[in-house]
Amino acid sequence: MAGENGTSDTAGPSQQPVIDSKQDSEKGKSKDESKNTVPFYKLFTFADSVDRLLMTLGTVGATANGVAMPLMIVIMGDLIDAFGQNSDQTVVDEVSKVALRFVYLAVGTFAVAFLQVTCWMVTGERQAARIRSLYLKTILRQDISFFDKETNTGEVVGRMSGDTVLIQDAMGEKVGQFIQLMATFIAGFVIAFVNGWLLTVVMLSSIPPVVFGGALMATAIGKTASRGQAAYAAAATVVEQTIGSIRTVASFTGEKQAVTKFNQSLMKAYKNTVQEGFASGFGLGFLFLVIFCSYGLAVWYGGRLVLDKGYTGGDVMTVIFSVLTGSMSLGQASPSLTAFAAGKAAAFKMFETIERQPEIDAYDTSGKQLDDIRGDIELRGVCFSYPARPDEPIFNGFTLSIPSGTTAALVGQSGSGKSTVISLIERFYDPQSGEVLIDGVNLKEFQLKWIRQKIGLVSQEPVLFTCSIKENIAYGKEGATDEEIKAAAELANAAKFIDKLPQGLDTMVGEHGTQLSGGQKQRVAIARAILKDPRILLLDEATSALDSESERIVQEALDRIMINRTTVIVAHRLSTIRNADVIAVIHQGKIVEKGSHAELTSDPEGAYSQLIRLQEINKFMKGFSADAKKMYEKASQVANDAVGSIRTVASFCAEEKVMELYQKKCEGPIKTGIRQGIISGISFGLSFFLLFSVYATSFYAGGRFVEDGKASASDVFRVFFALTMAAIALTQSSSLAPDSGKGKASAASIFAILDRKSKIDPSDESGMTLENVKGEVEFHHVSFKYPTRPDVQIFRKLRLTIHSGKTVALVGESGSGKSTVISLLQRFYDPDSGHITLDGMEIQKLQVKWLRQQMGLVSQEPVLFNDTIRANIAYGKGGDATEAEIIAAAELANAHKFISSLQHGYDTIVGERGVQLSGGQKQRVAIARAIVKNPKILLLDEATSALDAESEKVVQDALDRVMVDRTTIVVAHRLSTIKGADMIAVVKNGVIEEKGKHETLLKKGGAYASLVALHTRASTS
Repeated sequence: MAGENGTSDTAGPSQQPVIDSKQDSEKGKSKDESKNTVPFYKLFTFADSVDRLLMTLGTVGATANGVAMPLMIVIMGDLIDAFGQNSDQTVVDEVSKVALRFVYLAVGTFAVAFLQVTCWMVTGERQAARIRSLYLKTILRQDISFFDKETNTGEVVGRMSGDTVLIQDAMGEKVGQFIQLMATFIAGFVIAFVNGWLLTVVMLSSIPPVVFGGALMATAIGKTASRGQAAYAAAATVVEQTIGSIRTVASFTGEKQAVTKFNQSLMKAYKNTVQEGFASGFGLGFLFLVIFCSYGLAVWYGGRLVLDKGYTGGDVMTVIFSVLTGSMSLGQASPSLTAFAAGKAAAFKMFETIERQPEIDAYDTSGKQLDDIRGDIELRGVCFSYPARPDEPIFNGFTLSIPSGTTAALVGQSGSGKSTVISLIERFYDPQSGEVLIDGVNLKEFQLKWIRQKIGLVSQEPVLFTCSIKENIAYGKEGATDEEIKAAAELANAAKFIDKLPQGLDTMVGEHGTQLSGGQKQRVAIARAILKDPRILLLDEATSALDSESERIVQEALDRIMINRTTVIVAHRLSTIRNADVIAVIHQGKIVEKGSHAELTSDPEGAYSQLIRLQEINKFMKGFSADAKKMYEKASQVANDAVGSIRTVASFCAEEKVMELYQKKCEGPIKTGIRQGIISGISFGLSFFLLFSVYATSFYAGGRFVEDGKASASDVFRVFFALTMAAIALTQSSSLAPDSGKGKASAASIFAILDRKSKIDPSDESGMTLENVKGEVEFHHVSFKYPTRPDVQIFRKLRLTIHSGKTVALVGESGSGKSTVISLLQRFYDPDSGHITLDGMEIQKLQVKWLRQQMGLVSQEPVLFNDTIRANIAYGKGGDATEAEIIAAAELANAHKFISSLQHGYDTIVGERGVQLSGGQKQRVAIARAIVKNPKILLLDEATSALDAESEKVVQDALDRVMVDRTTIVVAHRLSTIKGADMIAVVKNGVIEEKGKHETLLKKGGAYASLVALHTRASTS
């Protein structure tokens, strides 16, 4: 969590608020974007000695290869004279001598062409890989405010996979090609002047128009490339947000909206590409016009020179072809120039980031390191506001002292600033004034990495990475042994459920931990924090997501590990904080009351007592459970995870760990790139070798034909030039092989996705829709396993009937499959056998999109999109809700008041995954989003578990209001919600163990009664 009062992507202190002048900034942006490039030599900043050697060899090879073409023309001139000045009898001897020179040229060219391509491709691959990992390394070392203001996950991943490809293109084989072409240009003109300066001067008149056309083309292309990239970065962000929150998108049938938004960015990029294509096309056409005109001029004037100035035919042809080859090579340099322009633009933003020095630097090794710390914490006169919302102060002279080894609990309403205290102790931010002290030393004086290793953080929405459970726990400590990991899992009460999983500790956790239930995720996160045996423990709502049974055991585990540690708890739940040495009640950034539980409850009018009363109305707290492009995708996933969860990475000092993981994943692609460089080099060299060998053979054979009177000299040349043109075309096409290879691989992976038929397709318009939905839901003998875990049976022939307009509560242990009921009803998955009906109609026969529009989902960890609050609420209605509907929904969800109090109101940007809002605020926006489409069926998956007592009461009132006349399925939270349900169903071992009303089930004394008893014990202990 970003802190209760979070931060947003609006303006920082140095900028004016973004929202007021969106149009102006768009214009300004596009102007800047076309200028933002780095000088070319800067691309090679990160080359090491091996790269320098490779670049030197590559340059030598490219230069020699460039000179080969003009040399061939000199030999050709000699050949023409050999044919023209000898009688038919002597012609074979003369021609053979010249033909041998072609063979020598062929051998030499093979070697240098190989060097040119291989050296440049390999060094390009190496340097790009280095830039990629440096970029990620720098991103990971930035302070948290950088992420609040400057960047988002989609952009980082887009730059790592997309922009480095462009940079690699600009510093790899294209450089070799450019040097080769320049060498051809210079050598061509040197040879032309030596062989006949007069004709050369006349032919030079064609150069200025060629160069002029080329220059125009390059500038136009460079400008559009830069703009296109900005558009692609925006598109990447849309994709990352949509795919990362696919359940939310599906539930609100937002697929169309995402596609529309994505297409808008693509249209921008498309228009730029069209302009780029137009510029290239025009340039090429103009080039050929000039070339053919100069042919005519040269042949006519050459004839005059043979008659008047004693030139031989060979001289004239050598000059014409040398000038021609020289000028052509200038024209061919344009793709290289395009690549350089694109690479320079791509490097600008990446290098700017790589050079950025963060104010709070995790890699900074200076600063104090003591033998150990006692763990005294003090905040002294702290003034603080989030960098992204500098004019909304959170603390103004806040002071709090927590002696070593004691437990302090911070309580207060949602948004009061409780979690901000934790962000300041972790040094995610520095206060604007005042100081944060540990053992009397200002936090800024410690070495950041060292002090963070002394602090363990467990937060309410634990972030797990896309790797195994074992690797997730190991994040807590460099080089942890298997024994330590097992012990930590044991302590966090996670060992039991991990052992049950088919792969145990090696079970993979899905993106953001989606393969585990809420309670399981939280226990893994606690194990991760315990592993580093911290002196200071920060628990930010650490147990709010657990069902009573797990909560009790985890609480015991926490009690065990809290001994002799300074612990700071942010909590709503009384059971957690009752035993704290000191409880501080925070209200609007001030401590309004402080003391032990007993002291504070002795004043019945105090703030703490009022909070308690509110909670007791709520029947204690909640009861049950809470729940090269393709080649670099895996590596990008590591980056994506790390950047999306930067707070977790920072608090565990896991920057180096992420880098190791990333580099491991990159090794394969780099090796492949180097192999490809060598193969391309061989084939490129071979094409030249064959070309010149064919010349030698064909002229020798031609000489023989002339000698035997089977052909005239002019026939030989006619045939030869026809062949040459064909061969040159082939040579050029082989240099495009690497590009076409990349293209084919990318296209194959895209087509594989395009051809994939989705079993459950929201864009499929077929299927029935019902006139008026009553909301009668029935599960008939439903069996189900998750496709990713086919050996864990979730439901065994489950039967459940939910009558129209009634409220059904599902309860059960963490991982029992309560939330799965909701996933199946929304058709995120289809059951393996059995079926589900809505108003008696099988849901598989209904139109998917229509079905999902009949339901409003509010889940425990609501996903908000990085957009305005207004847009997030309107999302519930496909984006086209009226202002009145949005405000009505916000009022129903008790969100209107807090939204109006924000500086930009409904135009406040919520930040990536909603980090700019506190948990309670986020949840209310999510409820407004679900209500705005006026659904027939309401799905509440732990909807109020993240709220403090006061908001919870008001939101619960709001939910009670919106539940009227709707079929409601509640995945069990607090007792207060469940008690009033028309039916309570206990899910256990894949079936409904028992069902009925609260009182009936209590009397029965079965599974429900023991859950309630457990829960009541946990709450009152």
